[in-house]
Amino acid sequence: MHNEMNFLHRYRPAVVLAFFLAAVSSGPAAETANAPAVKVEKRSLKDCLLPAVKNGGFRMDGYILWCPSVIKVEGTYHLFASRWPAEHGLGGWTRFSECVRATSTNLFGPYAFQEIVLQKRTNNWDDSRVHNVKIVKAGSKYVLYHIDTANETGFAVADSVTGPWVRQDRIAMRVSNPAPLVRADLSVYVFGRLRDAAGVNRGIAFTAPAYEGPYAVLANGDNLLPNNAELEDPTIWWANDQYNLLMNDWKGKATGTSKAGVQYWSKDGVRYHLMSAEPVFSKTVVYDDKTSETFSRRERPFIFVNEKSEVTALFTACLPPGGPARIVVQPVDRYVPGN
Repeated sequence: MHNEMNFLHRYRPAVVLAFFLAAVSSGPAAETANAPAVKVEKRSLKDCLLPAVKNGGFRMDGYILWCPSVIKVEGTYHLFASRWPAEHGLGGWTRFSECVRATSTNLFGPYAFQEIVLQKRTNNWDDSRVHNVKIVKAGSKYVLYHIDTANETGFAVADSVTGPWVRQDRIAMRVSNPAPLVRADLSVYVFGRLRDAAGVNRGIAFTAPAYEGPYAVLANGDNLLPNNAELEDPTIWWANDQYNLLMNDWKGKATGTSKAGVQYWSKDGVRYHLMSAEPVFSKTVVYDDKTSETFSRRERPFIFVNEKSEVTALFTACLPPGGPARIVVQPVDRYVPGN
């Protein structure tokens, strides 16, 4: 945590200046000398993104890394990700994807590989791949959600973040790209993607009384995104008494840029609202050494929040033109969304 705060403080002047400019241009009212300071609400996550850590994140020679998901346990950050041999190319995920775990004492990395966690199984529901991994804690249990083929999501459970993992022999939900959220009462809300017969990648949600299930689809499986927008790769967090989503904007229906980062919020988990039409992130990443890199693909966003529900990091899977893909971590200046 000490390293994280040093990084954030390093860029604090620029953030403060942005706050000042926003306050000046937001309306005619001005603070008096005796008026209390008011925190200016930041419209979207984009306003709080800081330069990515050039030598942070997670990479492995000879492997494509995808689907980051991070949880903090007793001072150590455990990053779960999908990986497969780079020799198979990006499409290799369909046959060779497996779940691995890496660790770091710094949220921004670098992360060091620890173990293979889950692999595909023969003669079971997950006999093709283990992909789209997402780690959460539900009470005393660690729950690792993942998919096999599209629209088949299940999970494994452990008493420790290091396992051993007890795997389920059936799917839990007909959905892909699961983004699970464990609520205070230990019930579970999951937002995901379902491609329908018309080829629309709908945003749908499920709820369950506990991680064990059963999982019930909400709103008859209708698209919960406004204007029939489409999505890929949602990540979810709870803050400001609302559900908050960041995802890839499939076909650019919300932002005008295909697969750019787009943010939504909802008070009830059914009626979602677009936070801003301006993309939260693009394929170009600016680093803390003032260099930048433009990737051929930047997907699978994951939001990490601290104990105060403030967003402190954005993880994305980034594929350079020459490959292989790695996980890039971009610090966030303690963002709490408005509505």
